[in-house]
Amino acid sequence: MFIGHYGPAFAAPALVRSVPLWAAFLSVQFIDVVWSILILAGIEQVRIVPGFTQMSPLDLYHMPWSHSLPGALVLSVVAGSLYWLFARTDRVAGALLIAALCFSHWLGDLIVHVPDLALWPGGPMVGFGLWNNLPAALALEAGLVLAGLIVYLRVTRAKGLAGRIAPYALAGFLLALEAIHLTGEPPASAQEMAVISLAAFLVLAGLAAIADRTREARA
Repeated sequence: MFIGHYGPAFAAPALVRSVPLWAAFLSVQFIDVVWSILILAGIEQVRIVPGFTQMSPLDLYHMPWSHSLPGALVLSVVAGSLYWLFARTDRVAGALLIAALCFSHWLGDLIVHVPDLALWPGGPMVGFGLWNNLPAALALEAGLVLAGLIVYLRVTRAKGLAGRIAPYALAGFLLALEAIHLTGEPPASAQEMAVISLAAFLVLAGLAAIADRTREARA
């Protein structure tokens, strides 16, 4: 899953209004941020295999630390703890939400991945394989983004014209990235893919921060 992870991030202000959208955007991809770093370090491995699934060319055959169930739980605690350290308000509620958003990544991957998520390092692999059904996978990804956007629009209000445009522009950018992912050439190497992924996560978090500044919580 890629853009579908951002659905829960869009919906985050409905639960804890002080959590900024950029933090929610970054937390739902925190597991993949760590995964990308581990790929670059040679600790985890991936093969680029065009046609491996209908949705993705990635054969994620070795990621026992970032995407195992215990690894995802540990990273979720790390993400929540980092938020707790730096937040100024609603520290406990915000930290719990950030941790939950981080773990939602593993749950989303469980739905779409073929069995490549270890229940523990070296243990059995799980994954329901929705990536082998392109229409269903696309519907899920787009549906999660649109559902999250609707929640975000209901719990926030625009400060001006930019605030009326920004959420739709951000969601549109996510959908455009999904289209590029599906129609573009796959990365030439695992390292290239990791760098592109890290850049995409940071850009999206930055755009979320810009969008969030144009809106405010409803009373």
